[in-house]
Amino acid sequence: MEAKTKVTFFGTEAAIPELGGETASFLINDQVMVDTGWNIVENLRRQGIEPGNIRYLLFTHMHHDHYISLPSFLYYFLITNKDLASLKILGPEEDLQPIMHHALEFLFLNRKFYPTRSYPTIVPLSPGDHYDDELFHLETTSSLHPVQALCYKYTDKETGKSVTFTGDTAYHEPIIDLARGTSLLIHEATYGATPANPLKNGGLHSSAMDAAEIAKAAEVEQLALIHGLRHNNEASVNAAAAIYSGPVMWPEKDQTIYL
Repeated sequence: MEAKTKVTFFGTEAAIPELGGETASFLINDQVMVDTGWNIVENLRRQGIEPGNIRYLLFTHMHHDHYISLPSFLYYFLITNKDLASLKILGPEEDLQPIMHHALEFLFLNRKFYPTRSYPTIVPLSPGDHYDDELFHLETTSSLHPVQALCYKYTDKETGKSVTFTGDTAYHEPIIDLARGTSLLIHEATYGATPANPLKNGGLHSSAMDAAEIAKAAEVEQLALIHGLRHNNEASVNAAAAIYSGPVMWPEKDQTIYL
């Protein structure tokens, strides 16, 4: 059977998801988790995936809705006696180290609890940095957001397929070069089918049309919109499809895509 690159969306909603929903977070090839959302442990277990087997956790940026369930994820490793040292956590260098420090101090309480357990490996990244594993290659550029944020391009070394994902960002032209020719672009669309107003976009987010312009310019194979209000999904897809001629989707919770 031909190898496929697998992307499972645990959630695609905005910072506070609707009841039964989940904010933007997804899993690549059952090993690389991108942001934690509100309920990472439950989301993984619901898919039949052992949380302690996750080897990589990538953060697009360190706003709370993207890492709020990090402590429960780390605690799962501790309470089930999984090896935290096998976990690599990657993210923007400005905020990753201090937040990880506080999360680990919270769990270990200055080593009062779990005095002999190892810490995970922390890998701070800056825009333009690369990271290599035997299974994948990562490239990065900046996203445009109030805190340091990264856009990643994940290339699966087994299949040759690539997934580019923005995290939260306003329209940002450097993403075009990173995403060029990618198999799947996952781009935020907080404003849905309403154009982003430059004078009122202090949060620096995108519309579905912004995402479509990036997808069109980068000539990506398909576009997935995330990080918005559920009732706007259909209108968002239609607005993007009016600009970008490739397949456009707003993934459902727990939907899996094979590339």
